[in-house]
Amino acid sequence: RKLQQERRLQSCFNRRCQILRGRESSYASKRTIKRQHPALRYSQNNNIIMSTQLSSDAAPDAVTGEEAATATATPNKSGCCAGCKDFFLYDSGRKDVQAFYFNQFGRSILFISFMFLSLGVLQLAYQSAGCPQNENGSYQKCDNTVYGMLPSDILAMMALIGGLSTAAFMPYAGAVVDFSDHRLTFGKVCATILVLINFVQIFIFESTWFAMVVAQSFIAASTFMANSMVLWSYVNAPTDHDLHGITSSGRLWEVSAMLSFFVVVGVVQFTSGWDSVVIARFSQALASVVGGVCLILSYRRYEPVKAVKFLESGKSLYVAGILEIGKTSVSLWKTEPSVFVFLLAAVCNEAAIGSFTNLAITYLAEQLQMSSMDIIIFIILNFATNPLGVIAHRYTARKIGHKKNYLLCVAYTMISSVLLLSFVHEPSDANIAYLFSVIFGVAYGWYYPSSNGYYVSLLPKEKVAELWGFNSFCSVIMSWAPPAIFIALNRSTGSLRLGLLGTTIFLFLGLCIGVFIPERVVARETDEENGVDTVKS
Repeated sequence: RKLQQERRLQSCFNRRCQILRGRESSYASKRTIKRQHPALRYSQNNNIIMSTQLSSDAAPDAVTGEEAATATATPNKSGCCAGCKDFFLYDSGRKDVQAFYFNQFGRSILFISFMFLSLGVLQLAYQSAGCPQNENGSYQKCDNTVYGMLPSDILAMMALIGGLSTAAFMPYAGAVVDFSDHRLTFGKVCATILVLINFVQIFIFESTWFAMVVAQSFIAASTFMANSMVLWSYVNAPTDHDLHGITSSGRLWEVSAMLSFFVVVGVVQFTSGWDSVVIARFSQALASVVGGVCLILSYRRYEPVKAVKFLESGKSLYVAGILEIGKTSVSLWKTEPSVFVFLLAAVCNEAAIGSFTNLAITYLAEQLQMSSMDIIIFIILNFATNPLGVIAHRYTARKIGHKKNYLLCVAYTMISSVLLLSFVHEPSDANIAYLFSVIFGVAYGWYYPSSNGYYVSLLPKEKVAELWGFNSFCSVIMSWAPPAIFIALNRSTGSLRLGLLGTTIFLFLGLCIGVFIPERVVARETDEENGVDTVKS
């Protein structure tokens, strides 16, 4: 131990000498040595995502070059505007980085527009079933069925079908990206289908809404994830420093797109007085135009890429994708048991957190009799309080470590769900629901950075890029299960409270599995200049 301390002191001394020599060369170098990207300083503040489709795919891809600590210094630009450009458009001179930013913005708008579409679908389902309407525009709970389902089961059925179709499609999408030369073409096709499906939703009426639900469920979710897979396969940077800068700026575009879209559509609904169906048409039209233009600008900047893996003669891409998943699972079990157990926990936790949004909309609309405008305010509050969760993550992770921080976050989310079901279950409790919007906003802002940070800390550094796609697959493989439990319990008991309990069950399972994640033995070296610890296996 003393020998290690002496080596660290000597290493710190050598680094300080190098810094002093560099500062003596010129005054300008004083501000350019290891210049840190502004978004990197607060990178955790950008880990705000509303559901599993956005959360599960955000991670760095392959990186080449030296460590960020030895990154080549870049000239410093004076002025506030230069810093803002680096914050929002880091390394934007590269075409592939420009494509990344456009894609992040466009796909986020196409995703978040589903929130308004779901409110329109609920209204049409209640109308078709003949459920009585309240004065505030909400509908009373009734036992009437439409197309053989309760109106309260419609959104859960969409999540169930979307989860199954995505889980079935992901192996093929991953195989196309890895084993074929058609990555770019595949991405263009998936992005086109995604935009067209959203555009078709403009024509949602009482006679067409169920067909729109089927199309949205089977096609939109899987093509969204496929586009995301292509998107992240193109992300690269010469150093970790630049990679974190690019991904952090990308998160800003992602979150900015969702927030701005929600505010614009919310203001239009508030000022126009349109009902949920008309607002759904407007939101889909706006998302199709803005999202479609952004995706076009994105794919115009991508270049064709050759296959990175060899496909055996006579083997189909789907079979190759399935076999690759099996090989990765066995390899992790043998060589990285901590990662394997973490992914088992993540399967349960991601399924619960990812499906909670769709199920909660039904709960708010029927159980609490909240109007569509009330639900929009609920979701905006949830978005706005995400940074509080990021702050909680940053503080607790530094105090108690990655594992305890991750488990504490899952426990906090599970307890919050139990409290919601226990104390907010009558229309008179609707005002209390806004308090839980803040509570769950903290949970969302806390969970994703804690999960991603813990996963990366468990992986050997050279395998982070290789195994991130597998993490994305694990995050959606069971996303259909909580909606299935919701439908089964709602049909058998008629209680939305019991139906929503399925998400709590999965959180409990994830927490129990997470307790048994083995600790990895690591050695720490302190970077005296930046004041951070570097963890090495």
